[in-house]
Amino acid sequence: MTATEYGSSWLAEIAEIARGLGHSVYELAREQATPENMYEALESFKPNIVIAMSHGNARQFSGQNARIVFTACQNDEKMSGTQSFYLSCLMGQELAPSMVSKSATSVAAFVTEFVWMIDPEYSSREDYINDPKAFPFRRAIRESCRAVLRGGSWQSFYDTFVRMCNLGVSEWWNSEDAAAPQIVAALEQDRDSLVVYGNKTISPSPSVTISAALPLGIALTLISVSL
Repeated sequence: MTATEYGSSWLAEIAEIARGLGHSVYELAREQATPENMYEALESFKPNIVIAMSHGNARQFSGQNARIVFTACQNDEKMSGTQSFYLSCLMGQELAPSMVSKSATSVAAFVTEFVWMIDPEYSSREDYINDPKAFPFRRAIRESCRAVLRGGSWQSFYDTFVRMCNLGVSEWWNSEDAAAPQIVAALEQDRDSLVVYGNKTISPSPSVTISAALPLGIALTLISVSL
């Protein structure tokens, strides 16, 4: 699926940023990326930061083949003691605050659909990272995650995301591109949809980070990062 292919390419870039900051990276990819393997990764590596991208809804976060990984008030206690960001639609409504109620330290998520624009001329996975219409969205995700991976607080994460969205709005506001109004509207929606539950001001020093993506709609990629 195009949406998750884009998200996968963005998280691959974040993984490289993590490596560049001195973190080590571990992956569970494609067929290995089952909910069971994610649970095992959470248990074995005991991450305190999770960066995840996949399909979601108000109460659930999914994995490989749309298999449900987390459901609010059922198994979200598995995120206890972690800090996390979910690039997933609607989770900020119920699942994210439920995770915090089960002792997750901080959870950043979106209360509405996370949306972005794409240019159909960039039709292959190798091209997605260069798509100029998707760039302001990719930049907002990348730079806010970079802030946390550098040891910044979740307040810094939130402020960086808002600042990057506002920068994209200013860049596209006067553009003559026919897609400009939609890009501006999407950036404003994403900016206003982001919430952080729990401790927004914590400055993490991650022992392990897990980043999850759903490339090609068939797999969940896990990336563990540790200092």
